[in-house]
Amino acid sequence: MEEKEDKVVVTITELKKMIRNNETDKIDEIDIVTTATCGIMSGTMAIFHIPITEPGVFKRGEKIYLNGIEGHIGPCPNEYLGTIDAVFYGTTYVGEYGGGFLFKDLVAGKEVEVILECNGRKYHRNISLEDLPSARMIGTRMAFKNYVAITNLGDEPINTIFHRKMLKKGQASFSGCGEINPLQNMCHNERELMGKRVLLNGAEGVILGYGTRYSQEKPNIMISANMHNMDAYYLGGFITSGGVEIFNTISIPVEVNMENKEYLKTLDEDIPLPLTNIVGRTVIDMGNYSEVWKDADLRPKINIYRCRNCDACAVERLCPTKAIIKVPHLGNRPLPNEDCFGCGVCVDACPYGIYSMNRNSILNIPITCRQSDRERAIKLSQELKKRIEKGEFKL
Repeated sequence: MEEKEDKVVVTITELKKMIRNNETDKIDEIDIVTTATCGIMSGTMAIFHIPITEPGVFKRGEKIYLNGIEGHIGPCPNEYLGTIDAVFYGTTYVGEYGGGFLFKDLVAGKEVEVILECNGRKYHRNISLEDLPSARMIGTRMAFKNYVAITNLGDEPINTIFHRKMLKKGQASFSGCGEINPLQNMCHNERELMGKRVLLNGAEGVILGYGTRYSQEKPNIMISANMHNMDAYYLGGFITSGGVEIFNTISIPVEVNMENKEYLKTLDEDIPLPLTNIVGRTVIDMGNYSEVWKDADLRPKINIYRCRNCDACAVERLCPTKAIIKVPHLGNRPLPNEDCFGCGVCVDACPYGIYSMNRNSILNIPITCRQSDRERAIKLSQELKKRIEKGEFKL
């Protein structure tokens, strides 16, 4: 039986509420705060050990595909073993299906098609995650300490990974969970971070150190976790006009000590959010995360009676996470399922105004696409708190 942690644990949203209520002194009664973030994290890959045939059937695989997504075989040669070690990128895609959708399908228990090419022959089989002796996700740069808002100063719309549709003049998108982001709430150095236990998509994982493109201005971390233990709700693909991306959800326990205390008191209005031009990435002006998150709706409101039951539903077609599903008992009218990311694209997609959402703006430019999801982040922070209190997650 697990021994419960004798700690006072609160979620990051509970703590920020205390601070807004002028109850800052309560922080001294707290031991651990569960912080979290969810958003597009392009630097995500998975390493799989994939059984293909009986030993001796083929010598070495040359190319491998899972549901059409090409992987990278090796580095182990796997000679005559009938199995393949391969790396798959979260941002590799075919059409509107990418690595993020592939990883989600596997974690959800779905079967995927394997095609291995070797010496002019193809070997086929269907596998599920249970068939993979090893399936480990590695995020090379995750949990950025927030990010930027993107707009287009030009007259021509631009295809971009920062928006589901072409980004037009007078529109903006943004990334970053603001005051609940883990790195926003801690004083950190690489030595102390290495080996720290976290939740990655619901699975217990570890921080490997600083991530690629790390800088003091934009810190991020590298994380690894076993995909067998993940929850499909917390990860997935995200279709953009510039390709198919991947999102992940991370929760990190932060100790309330003298070093972290001041960071934990930081609120959205204190956190800069640079507004950047998509061309050249030059900073136009400086906003803050309160502008984009304060009183914003985390999920769309739906007036299903406005639906005209179109043969080709624009919202279903444009949803970045493929969350819009036609419901038979409602006359095949489209509704979002739990895969909804709260991006807000549906608001402008439906010509009949089925969806409405307070998406806010940045420096008076309307937000038309979010690439971070506070609702998922908050849920994982609550899950981490429960596990710590039950003794299922050791600090």
